[in-house]
Amino acid sequence: METILNQSKMLNLLQSFYTLAKVRVGFFDISGKEILAYPAALSDYCTLIRTVKKGDDACKKCDRDAFQHATRHKGPYTYQCHAGLTEMIAPIITAGEERIGYLMIGQLLLAGGPAERQWEDIRRRTTPLSLNLSRLKETVLKLPVVKMDSLRAGANLLQAFANYVWLDNYIRIQNEPLSIRVEKYIRANLDKPLPLPEITRKFGVGKTTLCKAVKRDFHRSVSELIRDIRIERAKQLLQSGKQPVFEIACQVGIWDYNYFTKVFKEETGVPPSTFRKLCEGDHLYISQ
Repeated sequence: METILNQSKMLNLLQSFYTLAKVRVGFFDISGKEILAYPAALSDYCTLIRTVKKGDDACKKCDRDAFQHATRHKGPYTYQCHAGLTEMIAPIITAGEERIGYLMIGQLLLAGGPAERQWEDIRRRTTPLSLNLSRLKETVLKLPVVKMDSLRAGANLLQAFANYVWLDNYIRIQNEPLSIRVEKYIRANLDKPLPLPEITRKFGVGKTTLCKAVKRDFHRSVSELIRDIRIERAKQLLQSGKQPVFEIACQVGIWDYNYFTKVFKEETGVPPSTFRKLCEGDHLYISQ
């Protein structure tokens, strides 16, 4: 199963939520990895915590625990992180009740009690990190502070957004593997340039995700897959027709005749013209 995200629509939705709530909101995949967020940067407070390895490790563990808990709930899950901030996760659930991602808001303080008491709680929690206290307090003062009734309203709004994401096709489920869809796309557009950034935009995935999928299923890189499909198609055209070799080269997306000849010979052991002669009549050339 592959998850396809409409990144521009999702980012616009996150921006709209931020405009309403004034808190950072992000979209996370089913594994808990952040895919998109608005604002993109973490709060100064969280950034400072993560500059220390012990703090970064604690943040990652806290996130893992929260997403594991969220997978067992249909509604929003609110919790306090190790550094004293309040965060909330809402699952994105399909019509078949399958979780395919999450929306998350966080990096905020829950209003209640004197501000000085909140600061003391944060100072106590972060003491093991040996942070500069004046810098720490400076970042704390920048955090959004939310009342409990506003947090409850935010939970309802966040879950409504999560439901809307699925209903309005912000995310689609594709059962055909990504690698197979990439191969089909290459075959259908063989006569065109096929730069990797264009292919990743087409499928709405990152470069690493796409390359890993192709490598896993075809045991070659994306560029190698494109080259092999082009040579495979060129061999078919050389066997079945009388088109000039330079026309065949253009049909398979290699417009430099000399380069086409070079690549073809590297793959088959013979130039295109020789390959055609070997395939004439009852002969069929099979590369070793």
